[in-house]
Amino acid sequence: MNRFGLLFAGIIFASLLAACGGEATGDDDGGTAEMREYTTDAGETIEIPAEPERIVVMASSYFGNFKHLDANMVGAHTVVTQSEVLEPMTEDVEMIEEGNIEQIMNLDPDLIIAFETDENLEKYETVAPTIPVQYEKWNYLDIHEEFGSITGNEEAASEWMAEWESKLAEDRAAVEEAVGTDVSASVIEQYAKDIYVYGTNWGRGTEIIYQELGLDVPEAVEADVVETGWKNISAEEIDKYAGDFMFVGTGDSGADNAYRDTNVWKELDAVQNNRVIEFDSPTFYYNDPYSLEHQREFIVDALTE
Repeated sequence: MNRFGLLFAGIIFASLLAACGGEATGDDDGGTAEMREYTTDAGETIEIPAEPERIVVMASSYFGNFKHLDANMVGAHTVVTQSEVLEPMTEDVEMIEEGNIEQIMNLDPDLIIAFETDENLEKYETVAPTIPVQYEKWNYLDIHEEFGSITGNEEAASEWMAEWESKLAEDRAAVEEAVGTDVSASVIEQYAKDIYVYGTNWGRGTEIIYQELGLDVPEAVEADVVETGWKNISAEEIDKYAGDFMFVGTGDSGADNAYRDTNVWKELDAVQNNRVIEFDSPTFYYNDPYSLEHQREFIVDALTE
């Protein structure tokens, strides 16, 4: 029987076991793996391993979370190799190309983490229990704590959050002394021909800038962006969403950043007063503990130099 025939037979067996009220599945050693109920962000109840041992993380944002929690992550989306912070941590994890279901199957995962918007979600679910995460639903600290619960590493998650808050308390004081209070900031970047402005919980350092350091959110960003997380804007609209400081991502290879040649950009208060801070987009995309620590140092240094 080929691999797909074996997979189908396994699915039928698991379905029969669940129908009979079973709460355990076979493991590689011929024993049983304890399962538990888990409620997804969409309110669906699914069965996941009580102690997952072979996790595949296709929701690339969360690679660093699982790595920091010392979870047994056997595979992850290859896009994380673009981050200069995370790439060195990928050596012992198989990097999976987008949509490569066979590659995932070969890793024999017992749990898959994916975005709810992933077009391959149904295919993942035929391979292993899959948790579809709604990115916009979670605060960056809450999702780390959630993953700690999923992996049985709640203590490690709590310890990091306590240490993180301690560091930020000092940073807030240093930044306030350097730039004062009642100071706003905006975070933008360009991908291909599109310019994006970000809210307060969408990576790109937004969690640190707004939530932790307390820089003000421009009124237009608060009104139009925070709820959805991001907004596509035109070059002519940049001044509407501009803050006293402009954090600007490098974007991708298709970004020509032509908006920086416009009069709208050149006349921004932040541009004229040398308060534009450029960051590496592939590295700032993430909000896991490793990426956040890198971003914290970069942002605080930039604001206090």
